[in-house]
Amino acid sequence: MASSPLGDGDTNSEPMYSSSSSSPVAEPLSKLECHSPGGSLSPPLSPHEYTCSSTTKGAGAPTGPTHAPTNPRRLCLVCGDVASGFHYGVASCEACKAFFKRTIQGNIEYTCPASSDCEINKRRRKACQACRFQKCLKMGMLKEGVRLDRVRGGRQKYRRNPDGPYQVQALQPKKSLEENVIISALVHCEPEPLLALNSGSGSSLGDSQFKMVSVLSELVDRELVATISWAKQIPGFTDLTLNDQMRLLQTTWAEILSLALAYRSCQLSPPPRLMFASDLVLDERQASECRAEELFDHMVHLIRRLEELSISREEFLAMKALILTNADIVLEDGNSVRKLRDAVLQGLHDCVVAQRASPTTSASQLLLCLPLLRQLDAVVRRFVPANCCSACPSSGS
Repeated sequence: MASSPLGDGDTNSEPMYSSSSSSPVAEPLSKLECHSPGGSLSPPLSPHEYTCSSTTKGAGAPTGPTHAPTNPRRLCLVCGDVASGFHYGVASCEACKAFFKRTIQGNIEYTCPASSDCEINKRRRKACQACRFQKCLKMGMLKEGVRLDRVRGGRQKYRRNPDGPYQVQALQPKKSLEENVIISALVHCEPEPLLALNSGSGSSLGDSQFKMVSVLSELVDRELVATISWAKQIPGFTDLTLNDQMRLLQTTWAEILSLALAYRSCQLSPPPRLMFASDLVLDERQASECRAEELFDHMVHLIRRLEELSISREEFLAMKALILTNADIVLEDGNSVRKLRDAVLQGLHDCVVAQRASPTTSASQLLLCLPLLRQLDAVVRRFVPANCCSACPSSGS
């Protein structure tokens, strides 16, 4: 089981998550003139559906209501049992923690006897090891967090095979960021900021709640089109098969838009607000009026994490490209996607080395944002179709 932490190049591996069949990105993605491979894939569950919190500052999902007045229980994101802490990037119980560790250390490969969609809960978590492991990955457990030497105690230092994309300390830094092809391309192809209201529209954002939702709908649609154009300018992306381009965009658009929204919002002074555009900034009350309470709460957690890390523009651009290439789904040419992802990781490594005093620690902290973004995926997909239906036709329309 020599897979990379971010997903291997095995084109026969089971997909970890993807967009639903009614993905709002369907119409813009049709510009790629290809179809999505068969199979209905389910997006990851949102942490909002569980009562959980993180034992690591700013690293977990928002805490839901509990019966305990002072010490709310955390629930395992994998099986729903009581979580003992934050293990491998995810709030999880001792049983799922040990199962994940055994699987990685033993290089164990599982096969589902059914259709690879078995229900995993506290009672049935032992029924199908294959689906349990896939759910661990789906919820964001990080393979590189497991000690491979089986020595007890201490923290994993991420000593991996040099071919592994998470082995950031083994990568060779470039002389300067200007010489890094990926980073230079990402700087130049980053889309221009969009305005919520097109010039000459003659309307204002304060007309009504319906008007605000309508503006958000149209803005998301334009962002999706811009995201497609951006992806096609990343060196190596258009060399992938058209179906792989489609699948990557369909699977990751919500995470890409979430990271961009959080990065824009970092520049705002407290209290927390969401900058959908320079002329559309929503506070908590306005988000509630637009039925975006869940989205607001999850985004605030991500914004605080990025603020703590003081993420640079170059790091943000590299992280966004990493998300695009980090989809654990069935691909026609997984090896080509893996090579592109490795190039993006090299670019991120170069950014960290050039800009930070403790590059290894900083790179690890940046990568730990990926589980937060993966959990945001389902939240965004619920919000967009529920509130922006006019801009989100089904894939069959």
